Amino acid sequence: MTIKSSQQKRSYGTAIPVPKKTIQQYHQASQQPLLNQGGGMMQTLKESLVGGFGAGIGMNIADRAISSIFGARKVEVQHTNTVSCGDIINIYKNALSKGENIPQSLEEKYSKCIKDTTF
Repeated sequence: MTIKSSQQKRSYGTAIPVPKKTIQQYHQASQQPLLNQGGGMMQTLKESLVGGFGAGIGMNIADRAISSIFGARKVEVQHTNTVSCGDIINIYKNALSKGENIPQSLEEKYSKCIKDTTF
C-alpha cells in the first residue's frame, strides 16, 4: 500500500525525510547555551525556601482575612472522664476502711489533692 503525496511517494516502513531547515534549526539550538542551567543543590534549596516563605505568608494573610470577616476563633477544651479531688479522697478513704491495697498512683493523687486543698 502506498501513499501519494504532492512531493514524493513512499510506502509504509520507510523513514519520513526531515526538511534540512528543521535539522539546521535544531543544530543551531543545540549549540546555544541553556539559559536556565541549574545551580545544583543550592539553587534547588533557594527555590524551596522562597516557595515555602511565599506559601507561609499567603496562608497567614488568608488566616487574618478569615478572622477579620468571621471574628476570632475561640477554642474550648472539655475534659471528660476526669476525677475531682473530692472523688479521689472518697476512693482513698473507702479503700482504707475496707483494708484494700492502695495503688501507688492513687496515693500520689491523694497526697497531691491534700496539698492543693490545704491552706
